[in-house]
Amino acid sequence: MLLPELQALARARGAHLHVLTGRTGEGDPPNHPFAPANLAAAIPDIAQRDVYVCGPRAMTDAVVHSLRALGVPRRQVHAEKFSLA
Repeated sequence: MLLPELQALARARGAHLHVLTGRTGEGDPPNHPFAPANLAAAIPDIAQRDVYVCGPRAMTDAVVHSLRALGVPRRQVHAEKFSLA
């Protein structure tokens, strides 16, 4: 999906859309956009939200790991992995 489609879907459902992107390892200290501290800073009440994650396996696994560390219940985590084979 493209960003406008995600925005329209969120509007139609009365949801809040947070799009987090970034390259891991850039900067000093290295940036880890999906680290627990960064997710909590972007969405302070993340443990009370349903979270949808879609991306390459390594990224999706990292996000899910961070969500677990932040106490997001499994039933609130919806993940889809893809590969560019």
